[in-house]
Amino acid sequence: MKTHATSAKPGRAVVWIGSAATAWATAVLACNTESASAILPAPEASASASGTEAGTCAMAQGEGADGGCAVTQICVANQCVDKGTLATPTLAACTTPPCINVYNNCPIPLWTHAVGSMTIDNGDVRELTPGTQYQYSGLPIFGGGRLYAYYKQPTTLQSTTPVSNYNQYIEMSVNKDNNGNWAQNYDVSYVDSISLPVSVQAEGACEATRCGGQFADWVAKLQSCPTELRYPANGVGTCMGSWNYCITHDDAGTTYDQSQPYCTKMQAAHGALGSAIYGGVFPDAGAQDVTFWNQVSAWNRGTFGGDTNVADYYVAEPYNDYARMIHVDMGCRATTTQMGVFAYSTDDHQNQAGFVRCTSPVLDVIWCPYQAQ
Repeated sequence: MKTHATSAKPGRAVVWIGSAATAWATAVLACNTESASAILPAPEASASASGTEAGTCAMAQGEGADGGCAVTQICVANQCVDKGTLATPTLAACTTPPCINVYNNCPIPLWTHAVGSMTIDNGDVRELTPGTQYQYSGLPIFGGGRLYAYYKQPTTLQSTTPVSNYNQYIEMSVNKDNNGNWAQNYDVSYVDSISLPVSVQAEGACEATRCGGQFADWVAKLQSCPTELRYPANGVGTCMGSWNYCITHDDAGTTYDQSQPYCTKMQAAHGALGSAIYGGVFPDAGAQDVTFWNQVSAWNRGTFGGDTNVADYYVAEPYNDYARMIHVDMGCRATTTQMGVFAYSTDDHQNQAGFVRCTSPVLDVIWCPYQAQ
């Protein structure tokens, strides 16, 4: 039976998490022995295709140039499909700051669960039916935080650690700036896996970071997961991140690092394990060796170290197919007004992803942020 683990982000952690990450990293779930290769039935995609022909859903310099999908589109069945309009729900006012508002715009129930270096909301797991919200208020200063959305009802409904592999999470912490004002720190990390679309933005003049599409298009895109689609429930599945995929053991006890072309192609090209390149796991490399980490990130993109031309990314093999799905096919990449999401641990190089720090008492998290057209 295949074995695998859902883990803390490997390699270079986001800087604001720091040592506080150990509060939850040591408690992350061990391997789940359910079938790792269960595939969901293909859903019906939306009818808002732009007419782009097969083979043209490719990375482009600029918005939709040279036939590539714009960041406002998602590639489904080799067509660029409009993501739709961002939802703008009325969220609860924060009367006891700092607060985190969580809104479920998905057509399925979710269960919200906040964990961090300090206990949040007594560790309660709370159900959010479609169109409902919950506010975490009067939060303590904390680091190493993750806000989980479980898309299958967990059996454990109170814990200071994650309780189910059927999840998606965002990373967050709360502290104060030099003037004593509340500050929100947040990012969207799909390093471990991807299952649900989400938008995260602190209130005020703060930058958003998001990834999404209409729900039918999103789950249709997950069907083309280049690694493995695991944990199916309620029409959703989890596409495993490249690092998690390569450390999986097959029935003979061999890791995919040794047995699967998806992983071995990196070692053949660059002399390091696929899991090391995808996960940024080079213990002997100094954190300040920017040139080296630029190269590791470039190996994931199929280009040369320090390359800032996004038109070069994910064109020449070998590259990180999982990251390509997120950044190219799903259109979830950095723009001049929006922070990019993490698809692998060194994805922040060349300003393609990162965390947002903004002075604000309130953080808004919307699951399935796009309305159906």
